[in-house]
Amino acid sequence: MELHLNGLTSITNAQAKCFTKIKLLQLNGLSSISDEQAENLSSALELQLNGLTSISDQQAESFRKVKSALTLNGLTSISDKQSESLSYLLSLELNGLTSISDKQAEMLSQVEMLSLDGLLTITDDQAEILSKIRWLSLTGLTSITDLQVESLSRVEHLKISEDLQPLIDKYKNQ
Repeated sequence: MELHLNGLTSITNAQAKCFTKIKLLQLNGLSSISDEQAENLSSALELQLNGLTSISDQQAESFRKVKSALTLNGLTSISDKQSESLSYLLSLELNGLTSISDKQAEMLSQVEMLSLDGLLTITDDQAEILSKIRWLSLTGLTSITDLQVESLSRVEHLKISEDLQPLIDKYKNQ
């Protein structure tokens, strides 16, 4: 069952408990939730909480239980501990992040499908780390170095800006 409740701006703990049987749950209007609500919502197969601008370490730990896809595009930063918790997910969207540390890249590289479209730049080391991901989206990048091209060309399914795609294609065809 799918449930799209993007107009909700708040929920109670009792309501969050009622959502435990929902497979696809969209609650993009919520700007904050409690740790208990995060625990209940994490039973979803797919969970979208794009209105959240921050999460606690406990919430990140709860979210690791989402079975398929978690979308948290409202977050503009995460801690190393949160990136470790989120690394257990199959699919993760963090398109609000504008930068990540090497340690966060290392943790997030364990996710099979990762979208970091808010990143405008990455380091050569981060490109190498992220090259381990099976499906990676980095459409926000505005430029990449030759070393990054070499690393990112190893990603099985890479989504990158139209301006940078020819660089990746050229390297793959060499």
